[in-house]
Formats: sequence, structure tokens, C-alpha cells
Amino acid sequence: MKYRLYTYDLWGNAKDGFEVNDVYRTSTVIEVQDDTSDRAINRRIGGRGIVWDGEAGYTLYGETKTGKPVCELRAEGIKA
Repeated sequence: MKYRLYTYDLWGNAKDGFEVNDVYRTSTVIEVQDDTSDRAINRRIGGRGIVWDGEAGYTLYGETKTGKPVCELRAEGIKA
């Protein structure tokens, strides 16, 4: 399935927590299968150390191991 990368404008810090202020659509589109590893996804988007979670076929959320939100991958071609 194809996913588009979205990046975040964050407010906050590690002590008080983070809040996503805005989300930005990028031109990066990658192919991700159910068994694609975090490392493989990171290589495709040029990321490092991002842990991915979410529901395949919809949205995958990327954050650091410390819980800082970094970006998301939204499935392309889903009609609501």
C-alpha cells in the first residue's frame, strides 16, 4: 500500500509533553507492506530511530523512543 509522509510542527518539550501544532503534507510517497520493518520505513523516508505504530491501511504514526511525535504516514487512495 502507498503512504504519503506528513511532518509536524511541534510545541512543547520532553518535560511538559508535546502537542502537534500543525501537520504538513510532503511530496514523499512510499510503499509499505504489513511486514515492513521500522528500519526499512526509516530508510525510505530518510528518517533515523523512528518507531512506527498505527493501523495498516490507514495511518502510521512515527515517534522517537522517548515518545516525541515526529511524523506520520497516511494511506493514499482511501475514500472516506
